[in-house]
Amino acid sequence: MKRTFMLFLAAGAAAIIFSGCQPSRVWATKKKKKEEKEYREPEVYRHSVPPPPPRYYAPAMLIITPTPGFIMKQHPNGRFYHRSPSGYLYWKGYDNRFYIDQSYLGSLRYTRWEYDEWRRYSRQSR
Repeated sequence: MKRTFMLFLAAGAAAIIFSGCQPSRVWATKKKKKEEKEYREPEVYRHSVPPPPPRYYAPAMLIITPTPGFIMKQHPNGRFYHRSPSGYLYWKGYDNRFYIDQSYLGSLRYTRWEYDEWRRYSRQSR
């Protein structure tokens, strides 16, 4: 009797140990995530908008010096100005040079030195 009881006890312990290592029925029948991706509709990829073209900066000087044939006119407020062939407006400074109007600065390309020179001597920058 002791042997059968021990044998019965050993068989029961082995059954408990081996049944604990196997996945339960619920987990064995559950779908895996990879299978869900397989049946999912393909994602629609939209092409990104191309970057805007590089901005065009007009070539013009910030400061010009009068030369022969230079046309200078007087504004109703008393200041002298010059309109370049490109259409830019230049105002006369204290040193008899002409400085481009402040409204054109955003559309021009210039170096840091040119801008500092313009800002230092231009009447508009004060």
